[in-house]
Amino acid sequence: MTNFLIATHGRLAEGFYESVKFFNSQIENVHYMNAYVEHNDFEKNFIEKVKDLSESPLIVFTDIPGGSVNRIASKYMTKYGYKVISGINLSVLLELVFSPETMNEETIERLVTSSREQLVYMNKLIEEMEGKEFTND
Repeated sequence: MTNFLIATHGRLAEGFYESVKFFNSQIENVHYMNAYVEHNDFEKNFIEKVKDLSESPLIVFTDIPGGSVNRIASKYMTKYGYKVISGINLSVLLELVFSPETMNEETIERLVTSSREQLVYMNKLIEEMEGKEFTND
């Protein structure tokens, strides 16, 4: 089973984790790390967590491409053999966590590509949909 580690600035990772648990409270392969919340060595703790989880395939989610958390995750991905997805959103997280598919390069790339289409400016969409039924109201 693939393990998932959510690592973000502040408590965002914990929020994503709690959201996943909302949909399936029994899930055991999703983990999180809140970076820079307490005075601790995030990099050291990250390496320890990755070592603990790397017996199975591991996908690490980070919040900001190029941010410090992502740089640390990317720094060790080759050494410990995990995948990094940066710019986490709940839709792609849920899709990956609950996907019955094997998490290979192709699957990850397809899901990341589809997640880019899930960011929608609703005002514009509704404006474009005028005259068409959009809601059930």
